Amino acid sequence: MTTTQSPAAPPASRDAGARQLSWWGQWTGPRTPARLRRVGVLLTLAGLVTAVLSLIGGSSRAGAVTGAAGRDTTLTQHAGEIYQALAHADAMATSGYVSAGQEPAAIRTRYDEDVANAGQRLAKASRQVAPDDPAAKPLDTLITGLPAYTGLIETARTYNRQGLPLGQSYLAQASQQMRTELLPAAEKFRRIEAEALNTDYRTASSLPIAVVVFGIALFLAALDLARRESLRTQRRLNLGVAGAAVLVVAGVLWWTLSTLASESALADANKAGDATTALDEAGALVLQARSNESLVLVARSGGSASDSGFTEQLDRLTAKDGPLGVAEDRGADVDDIRAATTAWSKAHAQLRRFDDSGDYQKAVRSAVGTDAGSSGAAFAALDKSVSQAGTEAQKRLATATSAASDATTLLASGPAVLFTLAAAGFAIGVTRRVEEYR
Repeated sequence: MTTTQSPAAPPASRDAGARQLSWWGQWTGPRTPARLRRVGVLLTLAGLVTAVLSLIGGSSRAGAVTGAAGRDTTLTQHAGEIYQALAHADAMATSGYVSAGQEPAAIRTRYDEDVANAGQRLAKASRQVAPDDPAAKPLDTLITGLPAYTGLIETARTYNRQGLPLGQSYLAQASQQMRTELLPAAEKFRRIEAEALNTDYRTASSLPIAVVVFGIALFLAALDLARRESLRTQRRLNLGVAGAAVLVVAGVLWWTLSTLASESALADANKAGDATTALDEAGALVLQARSNESLVLVARSGGSASDSGFTEQLDRLTAKDGPLGVAEDRGADVDDIRAATTAWSKAHAQLRRFDDSGDYQKAVRSAVGTDAGSSGAAFAALDKSVSQAGTEAQKRLATATSAASDATTLLASGPAVLFTLAAAGFAIGVTRRVEEYR
């Protein structure tokens, strides 16, 4: 019986199979070079993943800080200015009407400046607010309502110059629109933008846990690799791996120090922003009290019942949990405001005594006068104190947001570059170690 033998594999095929098995074995075998290759790939990939996470987290934080220092802060300031300008315009309009046709030029000028300021701020804000933005609706209310308000005021002035009492109804209607429509819309706009700013603060001050966890894990893995190789080969230093470990530590420290610095700055900015908002509200309460004081005189209906609006506004202003208390708690100096409030309250009480006793002309002179002890002078001093405190709070806000911006300089790219270089260091260090086994 003849046995048929299979033809031998060509030499080229045997060489190709051997090379294939050899390549696979280089990565999956139990020997040290294969193990080092696997570890090197894992460390390199982990370094690149950390770099990507750092880039994403850094970009997000830098964007939040930029938003806090830029658009959102600007819109918040616009909203506060609109709120203040409208309340001040109404106070000036009612104060001017008290003079019975002889409106003081300074009061009329200030009213015109307030209306112009509100209009300019509304125009700037409208260019920054998208149609689907939550702030768009109250902003539209303000844009359409302001011309209607100024029209009513001009009609009231016309009748007042003619000595006709019909102007009182137009003034009352305008003031009612301001209290029930324009100021609430301005307040809503301000609150929306303040919340957007606070969201930026929270995003900008958050530490990306994934970056820190990956960074620490990379550093510990590098130490473990160095320890194992030292025990196996008695070689204590691999420059590539050691350099990569140093870069990882530098990247994590960059994130940590930047977070601590920006978090401190943003905390100061948050306090200053809260103080600014509270002082805006304080100013609005003062101005509404001034409008009430004037409206009572215009109506010539003295008495505590008619004067309740004035008392209510000042009580809200000085309450423990009122805007002055909030502003003081957030670092603002409100001692001058409290003292000026007390002085105005006394001057107003004297004005009411004049009016209630039938001496209307003295009451009017007190309301619009600038003499010491007059209600007009006391109001002007209080208004100035609130304005100065608000300006100081805004300066604190600008300084703090600038410091936060400085703390995040290059954060979007710096640590990511370090982690990328660390990945390259792991790859180079492990590759050179493997080559020593050839």
